[in-house]
Amino acid sequence: MTGEAFRYASALERRERLLQFIAEQGYCTTAELSAAFRVSEMTIRRDVLKLVKGGKVRGFRGGVGSLPPQDMTGSDYQFRNVTNAGAKHVIAGEALGLIEANTVIAIDAGTTAARLAQLLPEDLSLKVITNSFPAVASLLGNTGVEVICLGGALHPESLSFDGPTTLAGIQNLHIDTLFLGASGLSARGAFCANGFDAITKRALIEVSERVILIADSSKFSASAMVKICNWDVIHRLIVDDGITPEKHQMLDQLGVDVDVVAVEAEESEGAAS
Repeated sequence: MTGEAFRYASALERRERLLQFIAEQGYCTTAELSAAFRVSEMTIRRDVLKLVKGGKVRGFRGGVGSLPPQDMTGSDYQFRNVTNAGAKHVIAGEALGLIEANTVIAIDAGTTAARLAQLLPEDLSLKVITNSFPAVASLLGNTGVEVICLGGALHPESLSFDGPTTLAGIQNLHIDTLFLGASGLSARGAFCANGFDAITKRALIEVSERVILIADSSKFSASAMVKICNWDVIHRLIVDDGITPEKHQMLDQLGVDVDVVAVEAEESEGAAS
């Protein structure tokens, strides 16, 4: 989500631009649309209602989406947790090396991010902000970490918290480094599988000084329809060596700093030690 404000000559043109914008993002809150189009939330609600009645978008509580309802829930967490587990482990290990002591970090919901939480040592004096239930659970007993859990409604598919309570908790935070997860990657940016996670991720990005995307290479071929952000807000991507030369070249052309970690080499070293 960019900070660009849209220009339009009429309400009809605004609704057409709204439709394009919603299709681009996949899911948006009323507040996000109000800020992007510089009109009141009441005006946005009226516009959205017309689009919903016209069968062009689907209304959800507090927002609007361009996707069928079944595509807004995402896949099961436990299934994703065992997929590409080796790559996720070495990516999390690489991310660990970018964490500075006595800082505030945020760990996003997601299976790779949860692995990072498991690896955090007790000697860095960190404050960890997270909306991930698995991350909170893994940090229990870590005496060197102060955990700030973003409450809200817990979703069984993603094991993440979201909703007005979550967003209110993010609003006044300042985060040094956000470790962001994604379900899909393309030239257009980072994507996730559901609207509620996308809104939370965007809010975390807004209050973070540095955003590090941690995602395995399979995400470049995964289908995820709800846009999180463009590449220009990502300071660094950590990915495994399954990334193709074409995708790496694409990221270079987009100006994205990329750290590639070798999965087999890391696993072999671990077995030898």
